[in-house]
Amino acid sequence: MARPKNTPAAPADMPEILPAMAEQMTRGQDLATEAQDAAHHLALELSYDGTLTVGALEDEIRFYQRRSVEALLETGKRLLLLKELTPHGEFVQRVEILGFHIKTAQRFMRAAARVAKSATVSLLATEVKNQKAFLELITEDDEVIEKTVAGLDTIDRMSASELRAALRDTKADLQAAGERINAKNKQIDRLEREKQRIARLPRDEALLALQKEATDQMNDALGCIRGNLRQALIALKDDGRDDPDSNAVFCAGLVGQLAHQLALLRDEFDLPDVSNARDLQTIAEMAQWSGPAAAPAAAVEPEAAAH
Repeated sequence: MARPKNTPAAPADMPEILPAMAEQMTRGQDLATEAQDAAHHLALELSYDGTLTVGALEDEIRFYQRRSVEALLETGKRLLLLKELTPHGEFVQRVEILGFHIKTAQRFMRAAARVAKSATVSLLATEVKNQKAFLELITEDDEVIEKTVAGLDTIDRMSASELRAALRDTKADLQAAGERINAKNKQIDRLEREKQRIARLPRDEALLALQKEATDQMNDALGCIRGNLRQALIALKDDGRDDPDSNAVFCAGLVGQLAHQLALLRDEFDLPDVSNARDLQTIAEMAQWSGPAAAPAAAVEPEAAAH
């Protein structure tokens, strides 16, 4: 009679292990489903219509590893999708296997994401062919990119240092423009507050306040003329010391523009021209209108009268 074969006995703890394994498998499937869903939504955002598998994405990343902006962006799209599909902690390893340094991969990914979200960067991608220049530009705000690109015709032939210098110049110009706008807005706000304050004053006090405000504005203008503009004219004259007349026409044009604007003001408000007035009564009235600012005009009067 044949002896029965010995069947190995099942481990005593097997009933406890099987449910745990089943739970891990279910959890893994849930994570994979979540990753697929996230990758699908990202693919729609990136306008990617290729295959959404790890193997296919790695093959396409290898294909697009060429030095062009289009290839850079296509690579960046697939790196973003690959990151969504790979389990936590595996992406860096996969990137290194593909021959990327992780920082390079991150730059490509940021570029693809910005093109998807910014019309300015999307247009830039069609205009700039140099990959390094493109990556340098997209680190800036849209306004800086637009101003820089508009002022340059040779971006693709510029070195990295030249492009950085151009970006610095653009940012400095934008900052200066912003500061001028802020200063102008503050001045407008101050004038508006002063206007409201004057409106609440009695009639005589309001008139005096308006005259004072007008005088302050005139003194500011005189300060610019006698200070900054005069120094600029002196510098131009000194620059042409070998030929004193070399900058004369330019300087005359500057002064002429001021004179023209003053003439327009006189015409607009139907004002008499008292710039060379010989009437002491008029000079006295000017002193009353302008206070200390009219003192130089009064001081010149005897000399004008002598002529």
